[in-house]
Amino acid sequence: MDWLQSRQKWAYFVVVGAVSTALIFLSIPFKAQFQYEYRLGQIWLEDDLVAPLDFVLPKSSEEIEASRQALIDAKDLYYDYHYRIEEWQSSWGADSSLFADMETWQRRGVVDVLPSDQHKTFLHNGTTLDLSDALTPEAIKAKYGLPDSQEILTTITLNTNLTDSALVDKQEALSLNKGVITKGTPIILRGASLTQEKFEVLKALEANYDGSETEINLMGRLGTLGYLLMIIFAIAIYLNQFDRKVLAHSSSLNLYMFVISSAAIATLWSSTVFFLNPFVVPLVLVPVLLRSFFNDRLALVSHMFLLLLVAPFISGAVHFIVVQFAAGLITLFNIRGIYKRSQLFQSTFIIMAVVIFAHVSIYFIRQMEWSTEAIQPLISSLIGILVLLFIFPLIYFFERTFRVVSDLTLLELSDTNNPLLKRLSKEAPGTFQHTMQVANLAEYATELVGGNTLLVRTGALYHDIGKIVNPQYFTENQTSTASPHDELSYLESAEIIIGHVADGIELAKKQRLPDIVVDFIRTHHGTSRVEYFYRKFKEDHPDASQFESFQYPGPKPFSKETAIVMMSDAVEASTRSLPEKTQSNLNEMIDNVIDHQLSSGQYDNADITLKDINIIRDAFKKFMRGVYHVRIEYPKE
Repeated sequence: MDWLQSRQKWAYFVVVGAVSTALIFLSIPFKAQFQYEYRLGQIWLEDDLVAPLDFVLPKSSEEIEASRQALIDAKDLYYDYHYRIEEWQSSWGADSSLFADMETWQRRGVVDVLPSDQHKTFLHNGTTLDLSDALTPEAIKAKYGLPDSQEILTTITLNTNLTDSALVDKQEALSLNKGVITKGTPIILRGASLTQEKFEVLKALEANYDGSETEINLMGRLGTLGYLLMIIFAIAIYLNQFDRKVLAHSSSLNLYMFVISSAAIATLWSSTVFFLNPFVVPLVLVPVLLRSFFNDRLALVSHMFLLLLVAPFISGAVHFIVVQFAAGLITLFNIRGIYKRSQLFQSTFIIMAVVIFAHVSIYFIRQMEWSTEAIQPLISSLIGILVLLFIFPLIYFFERTFRVVSDLTLLELSDTNNPLLKRLSKEAPGTFQHTMQVANLAEYATELVGGNTLLVRTGALYHDIGKIVNPQYFTENQTSTASPHDELSYLESAEIIIGHVADGIELAKKQRLPDIVVDFIRTHHGTSRVEYFYRKFKEDHPDASQFESFQYPGPKPFSKETAIVMMSDAVEASTRSLPEKTQSNLNEMIDNVIDHQLSSGQYDNADITLKDINIIRDAFKKFMRGVYHVRIEYPKE
């Protein structure tokens, strides 16, 4: 049976792992990714960088605009030529003394405005035109003393259509690039400062490197798939070694893989959107959620797996890993305080402070200049961390979606003002006091051997709620020496005592308690017997065959937490019944109870070791001495 369950467990993991791998694989941008993060003015701490391919060095928008303006300022000018001598003579009269000079004007040319030396001048047919000796109407009037009102027609006029057309042609042919950087050209050496010139070259390389024509080939895709499978395989090994509960429950595994996969996909997706960056993804939610549903160690290790998963596929991976690891670590340190709103705000601000410190440290190490572009990752990180303020609805969503229980729900259930516990305290006050003591005892032991203390406490508080149905049949609730069992047969008494387990399960289901809490009700007696009535019946009916009627239906405890509650329940009840609660009596009773459960195989299905059991045994002895104020017995002289 165990072999079959193990095969089913691994088969399900293979399916979930394959789906997760496929989704992450599809979200990876299969373009050649520029793996460096850089800022103007920083010190280059990476290896020497040489051009891995030929690429163009583009002009900046300012440089392009300057080139366009330079074309306008030095545009080619096209002119039309006119013969004006007859028109000049006709307008000035036949006896004009200037007729002889008009030949000179016509030969040298008369133009409205002399062009500067930066312009090239042409006739309309493309012939080069030299206007260095040309005259202007103003110059002629000044030389010959002509009145300003005298009109002098120009022999050379600007052809604006040809001029504008030539300018447009040159602007369209304007190169947007400064030149070409050939493959193998050194770009920047390790330790060099990132000047404006080198910064522009890196920007050009990044733009070409991330271009659509540099798709990763089949070899790169196979390498990517192999890397993803390696991470998933490492997760499987870790879960099998340290957190088998996640593998054993499909709902837990679904939640775990969903958190890891969705975080990875969001990070990879954000790296492909030009106005986003991976820092904006709230990866600190991963340790928070996993800590809420599982444990600290799994949350930390999974956060590391996640960072390793996405690191090869994003730029600036070192910066990203440093900041996200620091954020995840400090989040786990402060996560215990999120169950109160004031502490949630306080923890969030502490995490933000640590993230700011991590970013600033990277900036100082790389000697970056403080600019809007440089602080964008910092701003993005702070925005992502603010999502922590919405952790309560997120936990509720995951609980309802995946049918798992978080520490937040366990904390609410452990409140003694819960309706079911309130009812237990009123209708079975003795049992309520017993459960409180069992909860304290179990929590103390769990702290020593490791385990979910909140789960243990909550399970212990509810393990005996079935006694609400018939409270008077249990000694802790009886207020007189007369017992209702006196009027019943041993079989009937045993049936009522054993029935409190089924009654508790029914009450728990009506109140919609999580299955993980109901498990404590099912298993707190395992397959043990109702010893008192069993022995009484056996004395009167030694040859009878109904001995199975005195045995609890089980199942046996199947986790460390349920085993500890079983021990705590039996130890608390048995030590309470001792007439003399001396140290030796308490120690002997605790040893007898645990040894009996151990010998009858009650812990066989629980992941608890003999070392753990002995630690718990000693913890119980110390705890119960404190409960009954027993002094240490000194040897007699």
